[in-house]
Amino acid sequence: MNEHLEEMLRSALGHASELAPQAPNNLSTHIVRRSRVRRIRAQALLAAAAVVVIAGGVAVAVRGAGHDATAVNPSVTPSPTATETRIPASVEKVWPEAVWKIPVKLPGGRKFNPRGFIDDHTLLLETWESFEKANAIYAYDLDSDRVRKITNIRTPKGVYASGYAAGGGRIVWQTIDVVHGKPVTSFWWAPVSGGEVTAVATERAVKGSGDKLTVVGDRLAFSLLEGGVFTVPLDGGAVEPVAGAAGHHILRWPWVGTPGLYTPEGEASFQELLNVETGETSRAVVHPEEQNVRCGVTTCTGTRGDHTAFYRLRDGSQERPLTRSSMSGLARDRFLTPFLPNPPGGQALYDLVTGKSGDLGLRPNVKGQSFAVELGFGDGRMVAYPLGSEYVIIDLAKIR
Repeated sequence: MNEHLEEMLRSALGHASELAPQAPNNLSTHIVRRSRVRRIRAQALLAAAAVVVIAGGVAVAVRGAGHDATAVNPSVTPSPTATETRIPASVEKVWPEAVWKIPVKLPGGRKFNPRGFIDDHTLLLETWESFEKANAIYAYDLDSDRVRKITNIRTPKGVYASGYAAGGGRIVWQTIDVVHGKPVTSFWWAPVSGGEVTAVATERAVKGSGDKLTVVGDRLAFSLLEGGVFTVPLDGGAVEPVAGAAGHHILRWPWVGTPGLYTPEGEASFQELLNVETGETSRAVVHPEEQNVRCGVTTCTGTRGDHTAFYRLRDGSQERPLTRSSMSGLARDRFLTPFLPNPPGGQALYDLVTGKSGDLGLRPNVKGQSFAVELGFGDGRMVAYPLGSEYVIIDLAKIR
């Protein structure tokens, strides 16, 4: 476990809850999320930033930056634990080194969806030929605002590209098809510099639904929704199971765990962790009657039997209240997006380590409808959401 991060959290958790903005008392946090059979729940809550629309007290998820969101257990009404009457400064003023604003359309007028960071200053963008069906990916240079096409993407009817990851000069992704009634996952890559799509040739079909991808050297590491972590050479070859990771899912490489984020029986997600490089293990403390427990590398969030929300370190120490349940845990073990008082409404990005918060700039329209941002999980590096004629891009890795 990252000892420096854990020490920062131990020192910060003691006062962070006193600074966190409070959600409006009348806000319903019951989340209605789409469950897409064609994805076979393969992207469950791994979004870098899932965008939801709030209308009439109900939030309905639409596809955010990274992956689809799928059904999860409903949250609970937030329990007031701190008073925050001021609206924080905008995120770009609080963290200018980590925030960009870019046009919502490419040159020529085509809409796009941010899918992640290729490197510290380059975004991966995806365009669609129809709803959720990718037809190309692009690189967007945040320093120069230049856009270039990486490659076209073509998939059969009913098959969709997803799970993008970058590394080793390549962009990799997966497609999930149904063969004889069962899911089969295939992997693809294209050079970051641009070029044709290449299939990752495997000696046998990968039976199951791809869960998460990451590039590790010259190999592709992936986990399956059904459980299990594997690697395969990017240039093709044998699919090899990762030792000790049967039934596990990738959380944030080299950490893998079980159960994964999708827990249909209400189990605590990632309660068991394994560092596949060092062999280190960790079992998170979970108490009876706790629900919606989501654990990261160093922290867990959830709700108690009295429906109040909490966060604490995996060993059970430094437990503190949250103003609302964090549906998918803390992004990068430290960030969440509490709601601001209404009026004016909206959300803030809140950092539990430093106690700083920044206004995301989202506001309800005249009908009381607005977008809301539920942070992603795992790597969870990018936050991306539309704001007027621009996309706001936040790189959580740049916040120190």
